[in-house]
Amino acid sequence: MKKITVPRSWRIWLLVAVLITATLFAGYGETVSPSGGNTSNNESEGGNSTTEVLSGVVKTGGSTSVEKVMLALIYQFQEDNGDVTVDYEGNGSGDGIVNTISGLYEIGHSSRELKTDGSEDGLDVTAYAIDGIAVVVNKDNGVDNLTKEQIFGIYTGEITNWSEVGGNNAPIAVITRESGSGTRSAIADIIGLEKKDDDSTKIIDTASEANNTGAVQTQVSVNPDAIGYMSFSDVDPAKVNTVNYEGVEISENSLKDGTYKLMREFLLLTKTGSALSPAAQAFMNFVMSDNGQQIVTDNKLLPIN
Repeated sequence: MKKITVPRSWRIWLLVAVLITATLFAGYGETVSPSGGNTSNNESEGGNSTTEVLSGVVKTGGSTSVEKVMLALIYQFQEDNGDVTVDYEGNGSGDGIVNTISGLYEIGHSSRELKTDGSEDGLDVTAYAIDGIAVVVNKDNGVDNLTKEQIFGIYTGEITNWSEVGGNNAPIAVITRESGSGTRSAIADIIGLEKKDDDSTKIIDTASEANNTGAVQTQVSVNPDAIGYMSFSDVDPAKVNTVNYEGVEISENSLKDGTYKLMREFLLLTKTGSALSPAAQAFMNFVMSDNGQQIVTDNKLLPIN
């Protein structure tokens, strides 16, 4: 077979042509989008926009009630965006609000509504989940239903013995959350506790304070006479029993149809007028996306979207 030899000048021009072609098509590779997924430039609006690879640390913190679902969201977001770290500090809704106002956090977490007295102005609020507040008792406690008035009486000290609400003849050990807790604020608003300038609505001084939702569950689980309240998404039925509220059992269905009335929203907080970093904005977008809202659902919460 005759050997074909390509002239040296032709080989040079062929190499130049290959390099030009490679350069023209280099822009059509995949890049990481701010929402955490992959996108191609020729699929972007107008076919010409570009996106940057996300990186950096996003400082967040606040409500401990959101810890379970928030860590699940953070884990998935960081899996999708390997150069981003979302730093979550569980220290209560009060700190989440204060530290977002001060600029320490880009994103704060609250499990209660913001105060309307002006002390918590300057924040934009994004609700991303609805959570039930479960009233919990020890596994050996036979009480399975409490009314709004009975819970009010227990937490203000008007009712001090389980026999007064259909239980055993035993003193009630009251467990509450610490001051600044979003769960405490939410249940207080619904039940009518801790109203300003009304001592008759104060939670009794002998109540034991727990500084997170897990501590409530632990204290109730080891004390047969204890009662507490906590996020439904964190309830372990092997450790505590949930009590019906006004005859309605707490469940995903009763929260969806609104028949169970002890509920609140989980909120993302950002400082009004302050632009978020690309990574922080991408995390906010992810939480509200279909994938993020599915994680909310998977954690026994109701999605907003």
